[in-house]
Amino acid sequence: MKARRLIALILIGLIVSSCAVMSEEECIYSDWNAVGYEDGAEGRSSDRFGDYRRACADHSITPDFQAWQNGREQGLVEYCQPSRGFQVGQSGSTYSGVCNSNLEADFLDAYRLGIELYSLRSNLNAAMSQLNSNERTLQRIDEDINEIEVLIISDGTTALERVRLLAEMKDLSELSGELKLEAELLIEARTIAELELTDFEMSLVQAGF
Repeated sequence: MKARRLIALILIGLIVSSCAVMSEEECIYSDWNAVGYEDGAEGRSSDRFGDYRRACADHSITPDFQAWQNGREQGLVEYCQPSRGFQVGQSGSTYSGVCNSNLEADFLDAYRLGIELYSLRSNLNAAMSQLNSNERTLQRIDEDINEIEVLIISDGTTALERVRLLAEMKDLSELSGELKLEAELLIEARTIAELELTDFEMSLVQAGF
């Protein structure tokens, strides 16, 4: 079975390549049941068979749809498990509606938990990214203000230049104050995101994930 899946993975890798061309031998001798199983185990839609059909059309060969479909249905049983649904969700991937009604309800319940985890992690990452950006901007402003202060007291600076530099420093100081207020809000947002993520992760542990 491992050998069949390896062959199927190689074939699928050829197909998904943007300029893939299958040889006549590949079209004739591929284990379409194994290819279908791998497609099902990865949650791929039935549209995938059309890619194989088009790839083999140049050789006037039609892939074995029934063998592929049988394999895919077996692979979908592996894919449509709650553990996989959670995995798909937490990666932020889209569910393509491939599971049958007998398996889909539990799969979707787990998928939604995974999506929620993905969303909470994304919220925290966004808050941290915004805060880091804010801090970098503040640092640059402080450096600019320090440079201006040096220029203001320099003997080579004219009175007119000092007026301009003082106005520029005033603007930078005001911007710095605004960014510091924004930083306080971002720190609060980060703290909330951390707490929400921690609480949800604890609930997942209690739920067996």
